[in-house]
Amino acid sequence: MSIPPDLDPAKIQAALRSRLIGRPLEVVEEIGSTNDVALAAGRSGAPEGFAVLANRQTAGRGRRGRAWASPPGVGLYTSVLLRPLQPPGWIPLLTLVAGLAVSEAIREVAGLEPLLKWPNDVLVHGRKVAGILTEMASLDARVSYLAVGMGVNVNHGAPDLPEDLLPVATSLRLASGRTIPRCDLAVALYNSMDRWYQVFRQGQTGTILAHGRQRSATLGKSVDVLAGEERWRGRAVDLDADGALLVQEEGGAVRRVQAGDVSIRQPLTR
Repeated sequence: MSIPPDLDPAKIQAALRSRLIGRPLEVVEEIGSTNDVALAAGRSGAPEGFAVLANRQTAGRGRRGRAWASPPGVGLYTSVLLRPLQPPGWIPLLTLVAGLAVSEAIREVAGLEPLLKWPNDVLVHGRKVAGILTEMASLDARVSYLAVGMGVNVNHGAPDLPEDLLPVATSLRLASGRTIPRCDLAVALYNSMDRWYQVFRQGQTGTILAHGRQRSATLGKSVDVLAGEERWRGRAVDLDADGALLVQEEGGAVRRVQAGDVSIRQPLTR
């Protein structure tokens, strides 16, 4: 099976302006999971910034082992290898970095205005259009390397989306009414991820958090939280310095949510 023309690696690399991300870039027709490839590359000593891009995933996954539908020819399925040398507690901030990169690329190429639902969803018109999965390998108290997986529903029609997700999912084509060039979106994504990762490496967490707050679909909303085996309810009030979500309980106490599922209890309007 050959790589489709709209994912031509030579065309993508020629248009890249990044210093790190997508250098090198591996484009494949079909793969199990791009995150698995990026993690294997990390183990074998691949350079930071290595990216893998697939036309189709046969075992794409999201958080908590959920499947990520990855049909051929319509989506953007990519993972980037990073070596941030930070404690694992900073993973939420890196997930936010990826969310900002995805949303910026969507605005640039599709002309849409995405919002970020904590911790890893990108929404357009209140429906999920992209997801992020950050997986790491740790060395002592620091992250040795990690894979940041980004899956975008680009040119999916309704039949390409799982039937049970139709009420809550969309694609860039469905939202914009036009076909989106996947090559252009890949270039914009790698360039944007490169810029935001440099901001992270320079320690400019305030800039990341300010943009994250501005693009948030979660802050100010009533939410249900599932963290481990505990379920509780509150109001999302802010992002902490490491990207964790701060939720005020109904009794007034503010709790940090660093990992877990957060469901918004009121319509996503903005």
